[in-house]
Amino acid sequence: MEKKKLTKPWKIFGYIILVALAFLIVFDVTVWIVYEVQWDKYVEASAQARESGYSNGYDVCSRQGNIIIDGKEYVYFEAHREVMLDGDYYENLIVATDDVYNDKCPDKNDNLEIFANEIGYINDSNGVSYTVLDIYQIDKCRQKISGDLAWKALFITIFSAPIILIAGLVWLIHFFVLKLKSNNA
Repeated sequence: MEKKKLTKPWKIFGYIILVALAFLIVFDVTVWIVYEVQWDKYVEASAQARESGYSNGYDVCSRQGNIIIDGKEYVYFEAHREVMLDGDYYENLIVATDDVYNDKCPDKNDNLEIFANEIGYINDSNGVSYTVLDIYQIDKCRQKISGDLAWKALFITIFSAPIILIAGLVWLIHFFVLKLKSNNA
């Protein structure tokens, strides 16, 4: 009575399944850790701004350069966030060029988070409305960074987990059929 063993291709197939599963688990855990670290940094920055009296947060902002309205120069930011349920959000934000604030990303123009207070509103000669801010701090938009990464990881997991599961089931079925044949022989 000779015991049947897994052939080399089936052993390799099993190892590939285990490696893919391990990679997926490590990938998801890494993404979760990055998400938590980014979220904690956002919460810390937001809390510091609120404690300093700056209650508003504007995220997913981009630095557009300087503009002049009614003879006064401002730094112009555009806030834009795509929202599935409520529709897209757009807002024109400006701050006086002589305003003093902490800019943690002076060389970065996209994906910024602004912690500030609203001072008022101004319309330019074309009727475009701007929100005038007193800025406390400009930082990376950590919600966008971690959110984009989390969505990509979710997509990869949703796509690859069923493939790994089906491959694992095929391998297990082959393994148990081989064991049954071996026991019956």
